Amino acid sequence: MFTGAHRVKVDEKGRLAIPAAFRKQLPEGSYVSVSQDQVLAIYPPDLWAALAEELRSPLPGPDQRALARTLYPMSDPFEPDGQGRISLQPEQRRLAGIESPSTVVVIGTGSRVEIWPEGRWDSYNTDAQGRFTEFADKVISRH
Repeated sequence: MFTGAHRVKVDEKGRLAIPAAFRKQLPEGSYVSVSQDQVLAIYPPDLWAALAEELRSPLPGPDQRALARTLYPMSDPFEPDGQGRISLQPEQRRLAGIESPSTVVVIGTGSRVEIWPEGRWDSYNTDAQGRFTEFADKVISRH
């Protein structure tokens, strides 16, 4: 399970060091791609395979086609270098609003890891924490 938040520098080449705690949990076969809310995510192989299965219909509808046409071109295998860094594609950075160089926040969301531009994360997190009880009441009361 991925938990915690880490502020990490993105260098001028678009590389960032994935925090060691996350890197150790991400097996070979993980992918970096786009996610909801215009952020990047690192999907472990099981989650990536489940997502791919959802898009595998022999006659996909317009929503499946649109998602596949957005998801797959913006995806790369998760391959850290010897220093634990990954390179983000220029198109991935553009979509997520990540400048090179800058600071991002790498967060655990349980089943995957997300990469947020620092300012956008700070704004989102402040709002979400202020509404924690509201969200908890809606989500937890359904169980």
